[in-house]
Amino acid sequence: MNLKALLAKIVTPGFITFNAHCFFAAFVVQTAIHAGANRIVVCSIAAALAAAKEFYVDKHFEANQSFLANLKDYAGYLCGIALGAFV
Repeated sequence: MNLKALLAKIVTPGFITFNAHCFFAAFVVQTAIHAGANRIVVCSIAAALAAAKEFYVDKHFEANQSFLANLKDYAGYLCGIALGAFV
């Protein structure tokens, strides 16, 4: 198997979406923590905002957005929040 075929199997739209949510959340959390905010407060607010965005805003304002898609996106945010908090 050549490199192009291998990357085509790994880099799917779901992979790109998950990483976008993850690293955006990690960036925001790290920025807030480095600015002096409390780690627990930042993570709690970020998780609540991510839940509101995924399960309310996306449900009502994005076309063809299923609960499973919202759950996967929220999992990406949670991974990013954890990454940002502990790195």
